[in-house]
Amino acid sequence: MKQSNLVERILKLLYPPRCGVCDRFCDGEICQECRDKWFLLSQPYCRWCGRPFDPNAKTSPLCGLCLQGQYKFDYARSAVIYEGLGRETVHALKFQRKPRLAQPMGELMAEVLDFALKGENGLLPSPWRRPDILVPVPLHPKTQRERGYNQAALLAEVVGQVHDIPVSTDLLAQIRPMKPQAKLGEKERWENVKGAFEVTQKQTVKGLVVVIVDDVMTTGATLNECSKVLKKAGAKEVCCLTFARTVSF
Repeated sequence: MKQSNLVERILKLLYPPRCGVCDRFCDGEICQECRDKWFLLSQPYCRWCGRPFDPNAKTSPLCGLCLQGQYKFDYARSAVIYEGLGRETVHALKFQRKPRLAQPMGELMAEVLDFALKGENGLLPSPWRRPDILVPVPLHPKTQRERGYNQAALLAEVVGQVHDIPVSTDLLAQIRPMKPQAKLGEKERWENVKGAFEVTQKQTVKGLVVVIVDDVMTTGATLNECSKVLKKAGAKEVCCLTFARTVSF
């Protein structure tokens, strides 16, 4: 047995792994009971932005914002509903210093991306193009120093490993501080992100198919602003992938 494996086994005996959400002993980053309580996002949802619809309501294939042409990205998809254990998992990753949770979260996001690349069983007019690069939504440098990591970058790394897609953490930058989006109303969220992002390598992005990665999509204001600057810089196609999505706002 290699010494590194022996040390790892001893450490597990001395410090058994715990679930990153409920803190109970388990074999991985999250226990099966918590994982089973994620509300997976399933149809019906908006074909463009992935916003969940009431399954009992008769709706258009597109939500109101997409019918108005509000978004600059081509598509957006999410893995779970942002409530219950899904919300707790995001909060543990972002605010409770549990970066290891990015592994199971990112693996589920990779499944969602795989489904989109296959056309979602005919739901999409055409499958997503295979991305040339994954770009996490950047934090302001001050925020990242305080948190110690960018949760979107951790998620992107996992998705990239599963699909063998490169990740660029410096292609997009947040150039000014923003107020926390969670504390703002819908109109304020759209105003808050204006001019907050820029593409740092404009020549690199030209002609690329890009997937932006983040933890949560609420109004879509942040993802939309990132998409706008990427397309302005010449990106051929921009889609968005998040772990969680709010049901309504």
